[in-house]
Amino acid sequence: MKINQLLSDWPAGAVVTQAWLHTHGVGPSLVQKYQQSGWLERVGHGTWQRRGDKVGWQGGVFALQQENQIRFWPGGATALSLAGYSHYLSFGTETVDLFAAPGTTLPSWFSKHEWGVLVSFHSTGLFAEMADPALQTHQSTYNLFELKISSPERAVLELIHRSQNELLFSGVADAFSGLATLSPRRLQALLEACSSIRVKRVFLLLARNTGHSWYRRLDLSRIDIGKGKRQITPGGRLDRQFLITVPERFADAT
Repeated sequence: MKINQLLSDWPAGAVVTQAWLHTHGVGPSLVQKYQQSGWLERVGHGTWQRRGDKVGWQGGVFALQQENQIRFWPGGATALSLAGYSHYLSFGTETVDLFAAPGTTLPSWFSKHEWGVLVSFHSTGLFAEMADPALQTHQSTYNLFELKISSPERAVLELIHRSQNELLFSGVADAFSGLATLSPRRLQALLEACSSIRVKRVFLLLARNTGHSWYRRLDLSRIDIGKGKRQITPGGRLDRQFLITVPERFADAT
């Protein structure tokens, strides 16, 4: 492949893998030639960027996702922010929540690269295998490539999973007011597949208190919330429906 065609096919701002280059007719010897000629820059083992390209963490995730089965995806607060929920934008150093399938580790080329953000990596089995993994396509405003990210329904459950107890009834709870358009069908599937009793109880309590219409369409009888009482907030009040101790204003004591 001629270098001009390769650079034309290469999405601006993206890191690419040897596998991606191979599908575009560029083998290891040509890669070495183009690198020596100054067209490409090596990012790490088996990955490259176009010389002079400004590459951020999303460009790195593009390379991670160049497999038949997506094993890495932005989730939690990051996915919510990318989907337009601006109240999740943080100040100061940006933190990127990057999730992966259980037992998956970040390649060293990604973990060692300086992306200009703090990458918080979570390899978790929060959900059982699902026919619909609840990922959606995100088209970056600044980059000409697409990423798979958690849907808002999956992302809010990931956010609860990664949030410390003391944050659940401040920032996370406040954000629920903006989640009026979640899909009850997708939420139902995710809640049934979720392995964390804590996540399910907290989510359902916050959803109940917010009063969005999708909450009334959930079939709670099909969602396993375990047995026994759980303490989330020390010194709080027991919510009788979901059996978690929370700040008094959130509890249903009837």
